[in-house]
Order: sequence, then structure tokens, then C-alpha cells
Amino acid sequence: MRGRSAMSLALAVAILGLGAPVLARAQSPASAAVAPIQTPDWSGVWVLDDVGGREASEDSFGTDPGRVPLTPKYMKLRAEARAARAQNNMSKCLPGGTPGVLQHGVMHEYLITPGRVTILIEDGEIRRIFTDGRPHRDLEDLADSYMGDSIGHWEGQTLVVDTIGFPNGSLFQNHGLLATINTHLVERIFKNADGDIQIDSVISDPEIFAKPYAYTRKYSPSPIEMGEPGCREGNRDDGETVDLTPPK
Repeated sequence: MRGRSAMSLALAVAILGLGAPVLARAQSPASAAVAPIQTPDWSGVWVLDDVGGREASEDSFGTDPGRVPLTPKYMKLRAEARAARAQNNMSKCLPGGTPGVLQHGVMHEYLITPGRVTILIEDGEIRRIFTDGRPHRDLEDLADSYMGDSIGHWEGQTLVVDTIGFPNGSLFQNHGLLATINTHLVERIFKNADGDIQIDSVISDPEIFAKPYAYTRKYSPSPIEMGEPGCREGNRDDGETVDLTPPK
């Protein structure tokens, strides 16, 4: 009886001993610590530099027609919008949208949190870039979007962003060229050797561009903090005074 108990105990120990490595192997992937991504320090307030502001204005006005490879249809639309002094979204108290809002001299700042980068813009707009691995939303769900749907990932200290679905956002703000449902934007955002935030962009849309348009904008630290946004409905950027007195 005693010998049978000893044999049973030895067998149980052997079974447990064989099972332990299997159990350890099964648990190790779930219990292994994942090293956090070392995100960069983009704190502070940033504003478009003079070179970028001049180039953005030239792109809007068509001063250098060879730089932006527009299709003949959109060349005609830009000329018509310029002749008509077309109002941009921001002059009508509407969101500037992606990518146009950062083509102006508005200040902005970055909030980097797990799974998301949030850009707070001086005029009150907010752009959210999701870095948690989610896919793009369906285009049908973005019909009212100005910022579009942005998903990104980190490549070292560079944020790579892919944006689709901003059919209501102005593409070149000054003269009303609008993005379409097929506009696709890829950005690489990083702090360059001069300490500026640099955004290298490639934007494509077969209706607007004869070929993908690549451009770079740089943003320098702002010496002042962002103010509070304000917009008066019916405001105009051409000096027109709008009578907002209610009708009698």
C-alpha cells in the first residue's frame, strides 16, 4: 500500500514536471512585457514659416503653374475661382480642413498620447491621428468630414500618416479648390535638424492632379501662446462690412 502511494506520488510529480514547460511556453507570449514606443517631444506651439507661407500662397494663386500638376479641368476651375475672388471655408466660419488649414499662418500644437496624436489648431479645429492599428473608416461614414480619416504609425521619431475621406475640405484654401472623395494624403511628420516641425506630404487625386503632388512645409516654434478662437458668421476676407441687424 505504501509502495503504491509512493509510485502514485512520483508519477504525479513527473506529469507536473512535463507539463510545466508547456504551461510556461503557453503563457509567455501573453505575459511578456512589450516595450513602449519612445515618442518624440513636440511640445510647444508651432507656426508655418515664411517660406512655406509664400509657397502655399503661390500654390493657391497659381503663381508658379508648373509646380502643382493640376489637370486641365482644375486649372480652369482655379482660374475661375481666382477671377471671382472665391471665398475660402475659413472666411465663412467653416473648418479649413485637411490639409488646407495648416497652409495658413495659424498656430497649432501636438498632444501625443497612447494610440493617438491630436493636433489642436488655433481656429478651434481638432485633428485626430489614430496610431492604435485601426483601419480606415468607410468613406460613406465620412460624408460630413473636413479633417478626413487619419491613421498613422511611428517609424522611429517620424509619424507617418495616411488620410482619406475629406470631401468637404478645401484643398487650396485661398481660392476654393475643394478636395474630393478620392483625395488621398500621405504625410511624414518629424522634427528636423533645425528644431522645426517638418511635414513632407504627397497628395493625389486623379480628378485634381495629373500626377501626385509632393511638397514640404516647415513650422517654427511660436514665441506666443495660442489665443482663443473666434469667428463671426457672415464674415468676409475682402473687407466687406456685413450688416447683421435682424430684419424688422
